Amino acid sequence: MKKSKEEKKLLEKLTIYLSQRTHSEYELKRKLIKIFDEQEVEKAIQLAKEKKWLSDPEDIALQLSEELHKKKKGWLFIQAALKKKGLPTVEKKEEREEEKCLWWLKKKFNPLQNPSEVNLQKMYRFLSYRGFEQNLIKKVVYKYTHGNKE
Repeated sequence: MKKSKEEKKLLEKLTIYLSQRTHSEYELKRKLIKIFDEQEVEKAIQLAKEKKWLSDPEDIALQLSEELHKKKKGWLFIQAALKKKGLPTVEKKEEREEEKCLWWLKKKFNPLQNPSEVNLQKMYRFLSYRGFEQNLIKKVVYKYTHGNKE
């Protein structure tokens, strides 16, 4: 069975995308449909699955979440990134999240005894932009500003 020029271009583009980094099936469809016919894209992705060019979605999700953990991103940020790429969610580890949150506070803010309302708002906003949950932020900011007096 001979492949048309269009099919060859599609497979070439697919392999280029996959050689650059791991892509989810959703990402590939979204990128390729902009250029090629939807039914042809489906066939190409099915072929990629058969030849095992595509990684397991759970593996891709774990890999991406590890990359984002290394960049000290919060759990909410990571979940949003996974959803955007059409990948399954990963398990949250409270201790790891707390460590990252505290790391950001130490990096950005000096430890203050009885900080002003403005400084507290800055801390909360700073951490929430990085994808940390509100209850975790409250807990870590309290520990950071009051020392570990528990």
